[in-house]
Amino acid sequence: MLMRVEPAMRPWLWAWGGQVASTLGAALAAFSLGIWLLQQHASVTDYAWVIALSALPGLFLAPLAGWLVDRCEARALLLGVEVCGGLAALILWWLFEHDALERWQVYTFAAINSSGQVARMLVCQAAIPRVLSSPKAIGRANGLMQLMVGLPQLIAPTLAALLLTRVGVPGVLLLDLGTVLFCAGVLGWLAVVAPPVRASRQAGALVTDGLPAVLMVLRTRPALGVLLAYLGLEHLMLGLASALLSPLVLERHSVLVLGTLMTCGGLGMLGGSLWVVMRPPVRLIRTVLVADLLLGTSVLSIGTSTSPAVLYVAAFVAFGCFSLSTSSDQSFWQRSLPGALLGRVLSARQMVCLLAMPMGALGAGALADHWAIPWMSEAGDMQARLTLAMGTGKAGGLSLLFAVAGLLYVLLASLGLATTPLRRLEPGWTEPRPAVVGSG
Repeated sequence: MLMRVEPAMRPWLWAWGGQVASTLGAALAAFSLGIWLLQQHASVTDYAWVIALSALPGLFLAPLAGWLVDRCEARALLLGVEVCGGLAALILWWLFEHDALERWQVYTFAAINSSGQVARMLVCQAAIPRVLSSPKAIGRANGLMQLMVGLPQLIAPTLAALLLTRVGVPGVLLLDLGTVLFCAGVLGWLAVVAPPVRASRQAGALVTDGLPAVLMVLRTRPALGVLLAYLGLEHLMLGLASALLSPLVLERHSVLVLGTLMTCGGLGMLGGSLWVVMRPPVRLIRTVLVADLLLGTSVLSIGTSTSPAVLYVAAFVAFGCFSLSTSSDQSFWQRSLPGALLGRVLSARQMVCLLAMPMGALGAGALADHWAIPWMSEAGDMQARLTLAMGTGKAGGLSLLFAVAGLLYVLLASLGLATTPLRRLEPGWTEPRPAVVGSG
């Protein structure tokens, strides 16, 4: 049976298709430039800078993006993102053709890509409840948003490797430019055939800026503050595990195993997204907590097993649960916020995630180098017991930290499930009552 699509969702699906194409083009360009940088300079530090600059600018852009999302038409903002990305790709193509491309220009491109992706995600997330009304449609749209994130991660590395051997970096940059033009054409067509997508103007009490707006929402519904803290701790553990995954797998296995593992993870993310599209969850927060519990169990399995088959299954489950948890969490926030403040509060949520992930990753490096690896290299009764499952030295230290991250993830999700007000949290928003001033 084919899934019934609401009439209001059809323009959104066209816009989503254009964004998928543009996101894939940007991912291909970023991956190709990173490989080119490694080949030209043979420096892992240079490659690490590309990764860092693909994450950090979004943290600083999020507040401005949230402010713009609540004041500007959605398609106009997305068109601005495409113009910036297209100009950056065109300039890099010209520099490459004239043999004038330098490292700092690649760094700049990575920063523009990152900023554009943050703005793109905020605009799309805020547009969903402004265009769609039914909980099922909102859930399906968030599942498609996770597909937009997961498909480039699954396709881009292999496709970029094939393209680099045939058309080189200039060809990939022109392909990126082509996807930008396609997306801009879709947005221009939608500007003609579909009504504008703007924030609804609500009571004057809600029209406030920046941090005061976010604090007002959290004071009105304190449970959202608890959920935001949970989200920050969750992404802290996620950043720790993400930083350790590749070093751990490469310490135990081959590059082929790592590549297969990441493919299994991409397929899991694809499966989780499709599940949400076909069967949107009803109990959103309970879905988040159960999915996180399974995700933590999978991370724990990766840390304590040396079998490639176990790693593949655990990666599939972990990435699938991450997609399910993230899309359900997004649906909850979209259905629990006033429309006039949607962009600003969602940008605060995104800033928490963007800040927690690198903190977890940096903490993983420090803990691995200064505690876990040296400790697992020593002789002792505790180390002897752990060695049976985790190994010794570097492999043992990385395994120990990975298992600790999984265990903390499990404990966090279990605590959330045991906390009845959080587990039973339902979407919705109640307008704050105006203050009553007594007469003298």
